[in-house]
Amino acid sequence: MRPRWMALAAVGAAVLLAFAGQQRLDASPREAPDPVGWALYAGALALLAWGLLRDPAVLEAPVPVASPPPSAQGGRWGALALSLACTVLAFLAAGGNRFRLPGVVAGALAVVAWWVAWWNEPAPRRPREGLRLRAWHGVALALLVLGVGFRYWDLWNLPLDVNSDHAEKLLDVRDILNGEYRIFFPRNTGREAFQFYLAAATVRLFGMPLHKFTLQVGTALIGVLLLPALYLLGAALWGRHGGLWTMFLGAIASWAVIPARVGLRYPFLPTFAAWSLAFLIRGLRSGRRVDFLWMGFFLGVGWYGYSPFRGMLAALPAAFGVVWLLRKGWATPAGRRLGLDFAIGMGTAVPVLAPMLRFIVDFPEVFFYRLMTRISTWEQPIPGDPLRILIDNVRRALLMFHWIGDEVYVATIPGRPMLDPLMGGLLVLGGLGALLWMLRRRDPVPTAVLAAGFAMLFPSAYNLAFPRENPSAVRAAGALPAVLALIAVVPTLWTARWGALGRGRWVGWGMAALLAGALLWLNAERIFRTYAESYCHAVLNASDAAEIVRGFYALGGPRTNAFYVAYPYWFDSRLIGMWLGDLDWPYTVWHEDLPRALEGHRHLPGPKLYLVHPDDDASLAALQAAYPEGWWTLRPRSRCVGLGIRVFFAPSLVRP
Repeated sequence: MRPRWMALAAVGAAVLLAFAGQQRLDASPREAPDPVGWALYAGALALLAWGLLRDPAVLEAPVPVASPPPSAQGGRWGALALSLACTVLAFLAAGGNRFRLPGVVAGALAVVAWWVAWWNEPAPRRPREGLRLRAWHGVALALLVLGVGFRYWDLWNLPLDVNSDHAEKLLDVRDILNGEYRIFFPRNTGREAFQFYLAAATVRLFGMPLHKFTLQVGTALIGVLLLPALYLLGAALWGRHGGLWTMFLGAIASWAVIPARVGLRYPFLPTFAAWSLAFLIRGLRSGRRVDFLWMGFFLGVGWYGYSPFRGMLAALPAAFGVVWLLRKGWATPAGRRLGLDFAIGMGTAVPVLAPMLRFIVDFPEVFFYRLMTRISTWEQPIPGDPLRILIDNVRRALLMFHWIGDEVYVATIPGRPMLDPLMGGLLVLGGLGALLWMLRRRDPVPTAVLAAGFAMLFPSAYNLAFPRENPSAVRAAGALPAVLALIAVVPTLWTARWGALGRGRWVGWGMAALLAGALLWLNAERIFRTYAESYCHAVLNASDAAEIVRGFYALGGPRTNAFYVAYPYWFDSRLIGMWLGDLDWPYTVWHEDLPRALEGHRHLPGPKLYLVHPDDDASLAALQAAYPEGWWTLRPRSRCVGLGIRVFFAPSLVRP
């Protein structure tokens, strides 16, 4: 067998061994990993190293050729002065935590003037041969459609029921629709504004109601916008094949898809982290200032999405600094110019953030509240030595890809690794492949992705006060772009060498199709079956409660006569109202207040309906005493096994 075929066969065998090893780890008890899994991983790494070193040409997949950067150019001082002046105006106009039209216009002008001040590219020109569509354009479009399908398929029903966070967010959207244009929404410990303005625009443009589905439509869109950024990131790192593989992984990975379907702010973090990181890598490859300008722009926009994104303020300099130091950038004019361009790019975020900076100055305790309750004693004492907790948190955050994941049911499969067994195996192999790539090519750029990915684990790992909240699938999602780029390494090295296989190229196609099909099937199972079942068992079924009330109304029951008897840790009554089309649905009675409330209810004309917790025997006894002619039944969950609802019905003919 020729060395090239032997190398590729070794790579394929390494993937199978890593997959088997990860399956053993995933299936082993949570207390102790299966040593056979570690042994299989060791064999996979040895095979991969042997295969890549036997035919080092495999590591020479084509990457974009860096075009000569334009000549260095200082700022255009007039445009720079205009940008600074408009930034100040935008800052001053944002007082009282409000977006105002003059401030928004000033902020937009500040961003445009900043770009004009530092732009050093030739004017864009239309290609002489016109726009030419190539085969890879069709593949990228197909991957985008695949990602849309994974995020929007059966979105209404998965997830169907939601939690109190959604009710809080719908109230924030309603505030916007009522003219309260806040920069930062203080409700529910404080929330960034991007999602609420997106949902409000969805309501205005498409006439959608204040409903959890309106939130889901917007967050799924943000999840789709992740995919082009992943292509840019993968292509800048590993070439066009790397871009397509990274995009494919992002289209189907359960860690990327599930949070985008939930309807909360979660997908804003990986999406804007991917865009800013992709342009950082492009800037390191090309040396072009415009890439750093885009990096800074997305850094600024991302701060309006989801609070853990703030970690990118440290992750981007760390990623750039590692590469700059390895290249000894301080020693050459080109390196010093690159450092200046990076600083200019970071500065691009300032005019974008002018309103947010004003809010931070005016209300620092609100802006930093969530952070301080996790890293300090603001909410509860830190349960132990902070340094030991941090080290253990980092360890568990690193293990979440292969061992024990997030415990929260909302945006992941509780306790399971963040990645399916095949992606988990490819991540380990991809780490070794990236190392050999860097050594073979003397290419330090991939270390930027490693540094950024590690840094973005800290929004989960720095949780000192509540260490059980770590690892968090959503707070650590800033590492998702880096993780997917590493998973793509081995498939990229495989497919990039098809042209060297001659008539055996069809074998490469078949193996790649088999790998892609396995990844697609595994993640579809995780999202649409495993996650769907675990979520349904855990979430409270407010939709069933609303359906019961709606049925009572449809049968002629007065709208004032259906009541929800609230019980600790049961439904948020606003969610019942959401399903009924009225977030302010007022017919809630706390269980301890029910006996007193019944004195007034008994005089209401017409039949009455009460929704009672299955464990609330005291309320049921009070209802039976007030309405001797009434009866109750247990309504089971309609979609899965779980907590049902006691429905008490009092007919209209009752004793006064």
